[in-house]
Amino acid sequence: MEVQCPTCSAKFKVPDTVSVATCPYCGTTFQLETKEELGEHFFFPPMRKDAGGVLLKFISRQYGAPADITGAKITKKELHWVPVYFFYLHGKSTRWSTIEEVRFVGIPAGSPFQGMLKDYPFPIRGKRFFDEAVVGKGKYYEPKMSREEAEAMARSIMESALRSEASQEDKSLGGVEIEVKYQGLVHYPLWEVHYEYGGQNFVGYVDGTDGRVVQAEYPLMSGARKKASLLGAGVLAAGLIIGIIAAGAYGSAWGLIGGLIPGGAGAFGIFRKGAVKKRKVSEVMRLNKGNLYFRPM
Repeated sequence: MEVQCPTCSAKFKVPDTVSVATCPYCGTTFQLETKEELGEHFFFPPMRKDAGGVLLKFISRQYGAPADITGAKITKKELHWVPVYFFYLHGKSTRWSTIEEVRFVGIPAGSPFQGMLKDYPFPIRGKRFFDEAVVGKGKYYEPKMSREEAEAMARSIMESALRSEASQEDKSLGGVEIEVKYQGLVHYPLWEVHYEYGGQNFVGYVDGTDGRVVQAEYPLMSGARKKASLLGAGVLAAGLIIGIIAAGAYGSAWGLIGGLIPGGAGAFGIFRKGAVKKRKVSEVMRLNKGNLYFRPM
């Protein structure tokens, strides 16, 4: 269908399935129904590397993965265009000691992957002005969240980061002043890859810009599960021995219980990992309350 830009009045065609358009002449992004301007609209060009090969190579380096996993059969590959609002944030305390944070934050605004990409460290450089042609090169999602809602979430992230830094430095945060600059709506590429191994189906998600594995599941071989079970038994036995020694030293059963509780807790986690045939992993650093951390699955 043909639409008219509310800024420069240029007319151009867009697919009937979209509700947000970007003018190819002046770069204005707007809602087709209301003509409301949304700011600049960008996309990240997908990488040229094969997402299936990238996923299997990463899995081959994981503990307990089959030695021949790189030869697994890829059964499906689909590119998803996920809408993300980008913000520049500058936060600081306004009382007592000064604490400052500067951060670029991406807030996923729709698609089934919104939860998976929460706190995702989106890159800052590499985006281009949106090209309507990408709509036909994968599954395209419109924003389901307003810019204002996303901005409120970005402010919350910055405030949590400031409070976390204050607590680490044993300081009082006091008042908070947060500057927010909207950087535009970005459609971000995410590959969904399905593969088959040993008669079972597995799925992984690969960052379409640089090949980072956002999340993946793989078969854990029986030998690795056996080792995990033996390790769990060792942790439990160690807790029992410590408990017996403590009970003898203090003449109380509480020493035995004190040894069994931490030993049992540690062993449970190991037993649980050893029992599953599918395991999830990620190679992505994420933001959690203002701190980067590796997120094991």
